[in-house]
Amino acid sequence: MSDSIKSAGTPAGGIVPAPPRALAPVKTTDEARAALAAAREKLLARLEVVEQTLEPLSNWKSVVKKHPLLTIGGAFVVGYALARLFSRR
Repeated sequence: MSDSIKSAGTPAGGIVPAPPRALAPVKTTDEARAALAAAREKLLARLEVVEQTLEPLSNWKSVVKKHPLLTIGGAFVVGYALARLFSRR
């Protein structure tokens, strides 16, 4: 498979989520608690990665500082589209 096909569905940061799986069958309540605790730890670790990946986007001032021309261009396009959408012509 080529790299372009592999990366087509890859989210920002190159993190590919694992497919969902069912928990292993358990025989006792202690095994169930242990399995749920392990699943909770995995979920918390993944959540932390997602938070770290998205954190820079929440600070819009740093995005404007890093990409001023892109920000101005985006604002222009959005303004133009809104003007066309709400014009009375």
